[in-house]
Amino acid sequence: MNNIMSKKLSTKPLRGMKDFYPPDLREINWIIDTIRDVADLYSYEEFESPSLEPIEIFAAKSSEELVNEQSFIVEKKKGEKLILIPELTPSLARIITAKRQELKKPIRWFSVPTCYRYERPQKGRRREFKQINMDILGENSLYGDLEIFSIIVDIFSEFGATSKQFQIYYNNRRFIDSVCELILQVPKEKIPLVYKILDKADKMENSEYEKYVLDNFQDEIIIQGIYKLKEANSLNDLLTQFEDISKEFYDSKGFKELTSFIQLLEEARISEYCTFSPGVVRGLDYYTGIVYEVFDTGKENIRSIFGGGRYDDLLSLFSDEKITGTGFGMGVLMFSLFLKTYDLIPKEIREPDYTDTIFIASINENVSEYVLKLARMIRAEDFPCIVDYRFSNLKNQLSKAHEIGVLIVLIIGPKEMEQNEVTIRNMNTEKQETIKNSSLIDKIYDIIDELETQN
Repeated sequence: MNNIMSKKLSTKPLRGMKDFYPPDLREINWIIDTIRDVADLYSYEEFESPSLEPIEIFAAKSSEELVNEQSFIVEKKKGEKLILIPELTPSLARIITAKRQELKKPIRWFSVPTCYRYERPQKGRRREFKQINMDILGENSLYGDLEIFSIIVDIFSEFGATSKQFQIYYNNRRFIDSVCELILQVPKEKIPLVYKILDKADKMENSEYEKYVLDNFQDEIIIQGIYKLKEANSLNDLLTQFEDISKEFYDSKGFKELTSFIQLLEEARISEYCTFSPGVVRGLDYYTGIVYEVFDTGKENIRSIFGGGRYDDLLSLFSDEKITGTGFGMGVLMFSLFLKTYDLIPKEIREPDYTDTIFIASINENVSEYVLKLARMIRAEDFPCIVDYRFSNLKNQLSKAHEIGVLIVLIIGPKEMEQNEVTIRNMNTEKQETIKNSSLIDKIYDIIDELETQN
């Protein structure tokens, strides 16, 4: 028993999870707060939902692979399976449906959930991860999709990224439906298989991918059509590879939506950030219209950062009422790796900022009651305040304040306490003076104003 008790536990977090020390968290929070600022510019409101949900709402609307192979399932009570959310959209559908009569449309919402996926940890992927989700619901037109694209462009631009560093590769699922039905003559029940094949294209070696296609389709026209969809780099490039395209195809909703959206991107002057890519279909089953993947376009790091798309019948699991939506989920870790690739995270972000912190150094512990009173007064004015509780060795206390970058130090001794005074020291100029404590706050503001003027 003693041997068991003496064995020390590991200090490592669970595999695929991470401890965030203050510098790491400062960096993550800076990224999230910057994106929040962009959300505010578009009047998106923040919401939050539970991390645990009934498994049924994900099994019905997410991919089978996501639920069965990549999710953390909790079964605390027999017959009741819960899921640690692997993504947010089904939860969004649930809470929107619950108050659909009260919510004014269009609904512009965003959230920063913690999600969980039981998959092999690798660069850019963890089993627990923060995600930025942004959606607009109840806007049926393509302008909703355009707004989401504009938000994405503004997010990247806010961090200083350019169109040479990222691209939104987009497609339209209704367009792919039209290609499959009206050009390739794919049986309707097999169209979901085409999506699955296209979605896996970038995850396989060429030989493995070709075998995967041949195992699922034998018709040469369909097989070649899938290859064309995977490889085409423009709408014109794709269509010129097919012969005898019917008028019915050009009249289809999918073709018209896609061409209209291309025009909207031009009019919004963000087309330089966007590239049509018929191989992009997204793996989740609920997408129905415009879909996209945002890629890092650097030669050494060509990879998807995040994606999203339009969903037209997501609420059907909870209600007969139809409401369409479009949006994305962006993993904060993947986005931070992109920013680091191009040196877009200022190094000082990871360091604590004590420039507006007031540091109180004391001659001895006899002045502690007076020091704590001053600290309360300073914090009541919304200034951060550090009290050095060593209450001895003034030189060491001043060295500590200088080391962490404090600009204003209060020095308190028995004389200051007896006469309700403070000695205030400007660490920048090394000048100090003794003043009445009633003048302290005004003096702090004066020194801060003086420092800002100098900078």
